[in-house]
Amino acid sequence: MGITLDKVEKKAPELLSLAKTAASAIDTARLNGQRAKVALVLDYSGSMRKEYKSGAMQRLTETILALGVHLDDDGEIDLFTFDSSARHEGTVTLGNFRDVIAKIVAKRHMGTTNYAAAFRAVLDYFKLAPKSGGGFFRKSTGYSAVDARDGQPVLAVFLTDGSPDSKAEAVTEITRASYAPVFWQFLSIGAENIAFLQRLDDLEGRYVDNADYKPVRDVDRTKPEDLYEMVLDEYPGWLDDQRRRGHIR
Repeated sequence: MGITLDKVEKKAPELLSLAKTAASAIDTARLNGQRAKVALVLDYSGSMRKEYKSGAMQRLTETILALGVHLDDDGEIDLFTFDSSARHEGTVTLGNFRDVIAKIVAKRHMGTTNYAAAFRAVLDYFKLAPKSGGGFFRKSTGYSAVDARDGQPVLAVFLTDGSPDSKAEAVTEITRASYAPVFWQFLSIGAENIAFLQRLDDLEGRYVDNADYKPVRDVDRTKPEDLYEMVLDEYPGWLDDQRRRGHIR
């Protein structure tokens, strides 16, 4: 099970309200008892500079950590950033979350927007990259479906403010990722919807529908309960499908 609210109050009292809101959202989505690894995948391209400087990305990290407190056995989340490349920045916990974004900003430079690298980084880190298979999947796509490690899927919350460097590569990688037990919740910030994210949401030719897109506009003006509702909107249906296929417990 995840971390109790008593432990949140003791180790990170400033997150207690968020953790209670997340618990309510999980209950509404009927996900009580469903374990998952939670990944936060943040755009670190140059156009995101203002969002990091303002503290918006730190606050978003705290909001998603409050969700991970309940979904992850260890009550933590994995943080990834992507620009021209992508990497795992480490695990965010109740003990180290307070300055986690400041440490990232201090040690790396911003680049462009490589979605494909982000998709690969998450699959590689969790060792869920699909492999060439046999039978129908081998013939039609070159991939075979991968079962969740320890029966636990990954919920990847992916936030960006723009389209990728290579749309074709991103399409290839999200299609490949559909054979892994990872659900991608795409969120966008900025005044305009990102048409390419909607294209990925509706993409044909995937093993399963493994993504949803919601425009957030401004994360700091979005109520936590509304953000959790977005993140958990299509995820339960994907879980049901994965469970029917035998890829998760």
